[in-house]
Amino acid sequence: MNFFITMEHVALYRQFRPKTFDEIVEQKAPVAALKQSVRTGRIGHAYLFCGQRGTGKTSIARVFSRAINCENPKDGNPCNECPTCKGILDGSLMDVIEIDAASNRSIDNIRKICEEVTYSPSKASHKVYIIDEVHMITTDAFNALLKTLEEPPKHAVFLFATTEPHQIPATILSRCQRFDFRRISQEAIEGRLRYISDQEKIDIDDDALRLIASLSDGAMRDAISILDQAASAADNKKITAADIESMTGTVNTDFLAAMAEILIEGRYDELLIKCDELARSGRDTIQFTLDLAGFFRNLLIVRTVPEPWNLIPASPATYTKMYNVANKTSSQTLVAFVSMLSKIVSDLKWSPSVRTSFEISLLRLCGRKVKMEEPLTPLVIPDFAKKQAEAAKSVS
Repeated sequence: MNFFITMEHVALYRQFRPKTFDEIVEQKAPVAALKQSVRTGRIGHAYLFCGQRGTGKTSIARVFSRAINCENPKDGNPCNECPTCKGILDGSLMDVIEIDAASNRSIDNIRKICEEVTYSPSKASHKVYIIDEVHMITTDAFNALLKTLEEPPKHAVFLFATTEPHQIPATILSRCQRFDFRRISQEAIEGRLRYISDQEKIDIDDDALRLIASLSDGAMRDAISILDQAASAADNKKITAADIESMTGTVNTDFLAAMAEILIEGRYDELLIKCDELARSGRDTIQFTLDLAGFFRNLLIVRTVPEPWNLIPASPATYTKMYNVANKTSSQTLVAFVSMLSKIVSDLKWSPSVRTSFEISLLRLCGRKVKMEEPLTPLVIPDFAKKQAEAAKSVS
């Protein structure tokens, strides 16, 4: 008889989900207000958390649900040790109910909630309903919920999370305390990924972490998911930026810099060769166009901002490449490139032949120049090693 021992893998974004307000990254305003509510006992009956995916809306709702029910709160944070906190954490306490509005959006679903909310909590001091993607609820269902929000039971607290607050009726919005969650900075995401990598013994270089943080576009959960996927595929090998590029279908900075230089200098033959190389690599054409537009945007920052490293987290090698390319053109031309590439992205989404449309669009763009209002000023490439040393010294 064969016996197999299986170990259940817990996704990193679940394993490292914040347990207290202090672990929430870069959401100072919501954290400060909610902690103060717990300290003073001034708990509202309805809260609305708005923001893009992966910024901590559901996580902060879960922390808040424990904090207002905690038997021994610590400076507004839940202790996570009392029976109530443990019951909420392991799901055994039924006084905190999580609902996905995308699949529970009908008037019957909401009527059931309105009926159940009248009953007192079994053990906790508050009965909490965490409703994710609340904008998916139908208009009739919102109308059914309105009466409960107008005259809620004293023990009831509704925590709504949404990425689309504009789709929620004004009558609902006016009865909620609203908190807007900001996109998380690349530096903060990079720091969190480095912490997780250290805790999980994941061998990954700084360029790979920087690339993951950039790809996540301000969403911490997306970044941690990419790290988790990379760690699973690494097989105990060191994870590099090339591994992340291969896994996510992105192209490296060298390719982007070469393509940008070809477009700026109007080298049509090399452009078609690069387009063929891109197609053979299997990269997504629309995503590449977005990446190229982003690269030209970075070139514009390098061209116009005295200290671009404050706006673009990148390695010294990447900055050197960007300075070399930006030196070949004017800021007016770079603005035109960013604008036209953005339009190309929109056009490609509706094109019956993406590759042909992509190549024709770039050929039209190739060598495009805008009349300069003033002479082209050569850029001086800074000493990035010195800049990094100065930054480290100022932090210490």
